[in-house]
Amino acid sequence: MTAERHRDLPKDELLRSLGFGGDPAFYDTALREAGLSRPEKRAISSAKRDDVERVLRGRFMPVCTRGDCRAAAEPLAEGRTIAPAASPDACEICGGSANSAAIDRMVEACRAAGWTHLCIVGGSPATRKDVRRALAGRLEVTFVEGTASRTARQARDDTARADRVVLWGGTELAHKVSTLYTGPKVIQMAKRGVAALAEAVSESARRA
Repeated sequence: MTAERHRDLPKDELLRSLGFGGDPAFYDTALREAGLSRPEKRAISSAKRDDVERVLRGRFMPVCTRGDCRAAAEPLAEGRTIAPAASPDACEICGGSANSAAIDRMVEACRAAGWTHLCIVGGSPATRKDVRRALAGRLEVTFVEGTASRTARQARDDTARADRVVLWGGTELAHKVSTLYTGPKVIQMAKRGVAALAEAVSESARRA
């Protein structure tokens, strides 16, 4: 049997996969003191993943940007430093429950309205991933990258297939893309965040 081969991972990529966001330099002192990395190194061997996680869990508490989570974190940290969570579901306080609950309400509202297919235009790769994970296949969703080249015909086809098209303003959404989507099926919103997107769709479904 051959030994498992390990490879070097970008430091920020490894940290995000463990749920820790923000500037990787924020964690440099802890990793250096544990003998796992040095500040000047930008990669860490995958063989050290478990040790990195153990050290970071012991020193830091990943928390999302929600105000109530931030307020609740300090008394629960038990001496650990509050760190930015890489994604809402990595938050040790809510575990992304705000997003999940909002998506659950959206699914229920869409089902009540008879909607089975949404087209979401815009959003970052991370937020699109969060939406897809929270939906867990309960609704069909077409994601359109808001900064990629798109034609009027493609936009018409997207709109024809979907029950509603959501223009996710305030995110990675170029004007030249958003203006291609028009008509009564289009939901325009300006707030960022998965929960805000879900609430906008839910409200539109309730009015349908």
